[in-house]
This record gives sequence, structure tokens and C-alpha cells, in this order.
Amino acid sequence: MKRRMLFISLALVLVLTMLIPGTALAVKPQPFYAAGVITGIEDTVIGDNAFPAGESGRWRVVGRDITGQLSGDVSGSFVMTYKANVELATQAGNLQGNLVMDDASFKVNGKIQPLEIVPTPLGIDLPKLTITGHWNLDGKGPGNGDFEAWVIFVPDEYGHVVMIIASSFIMEGNW
Repeated sequence: MKRRMLFISLALVLVLTMLIPGTALAVKPQPFYAAGVITGIEDTVIGDNAFPAGESGRWRVVGRDITGQLSGDVSGSFVMTYKANVELATQAGNLQGNLVMDDASFKVNGKIQPLEIVPTPLGIDLPKLTITGHWNLDGKGPGNGDFEAWVIFVPDEYGHVVMIIASSFIMEGNW
């Protein structure tokens, strides 16, 4: 009698499992939010991580790092390593890369907006670099969303970042 009841119960569970859609059994993504600052942007060095993109007037940037801090649904230091194809004068172009923290890794792709010159409380106008894009959680299941980052910096005579004056990095989506 016990075996028969066990067999009927098992058969009923299997039938019900086939009737319920798989998506109903999956965990629903939760809202995701993290915000912070950019603390550093690696210099590009011609021949090292920046090369002319043929005769187009554009440049390929490979393996450039942006570092910073985030807090929220993920917290800690991050490194976003990316490659891009940009216009030399405006730095505008597309990027693809990875953002890595201790507890999470994200694939990122986006656009670098043309450099803007903005007034600052210091009384001088400085360049502002803005990056917008999309992220996908890498490795720990589904998760995706959008990000926006900007940085106002003091450049040297070659355009390299000498000092960051202000910055922001925000990630939103579902995880």
C-alpha cells in the first residue's frame, strides 16, 4: 500500500511539473541598483594600448582600465577594462568590456559621448567624459540593465587625466 501511494504521488508530481511552465518555476529577477564614483582612468599610450584604426582618423583603444567604488546591491572597488573605437578629437565611440568586482562580474557595452567642456566651481572650464551603456551579469545567472558614468577631469597638455574633479557611476536593472 505504501509503495502504491508513493508511486501515485511521484506520478502526480511529474504530471503537475509538466503542466506548470518552466518560467513560473524560475526565480523572478529583483531590482538592482548600485552607485558610486570613478577614481581613476588609465592613460592611453600610442603603440601600447592605442592604435590608429587604418586611414579612418579613428583610434582603437584596447585594454584601458577605469577604476572606482560602488555601493548598493554590489559594493566595493571595481575595474572596468574595455576596448573602444573612438574619434581622436572628441573621444566619442563604442566600447565593449568587463566590469569586475570581488563579488560580481559584468559584461558591458556602450557609447562614449563626445567630450564636453563644462564650467566648474573652480572657476575654470574642464572636460567631461560621459559613458552610457548596457550591462549583463556574467556567470551567476540572469541579470541585466543600464549604466551611466561621467567624469570631470583636469587634463595635461596631451589630454591625459591628471586629476579627477567629480564623477559618478550608476548601474540599474534586474538581477
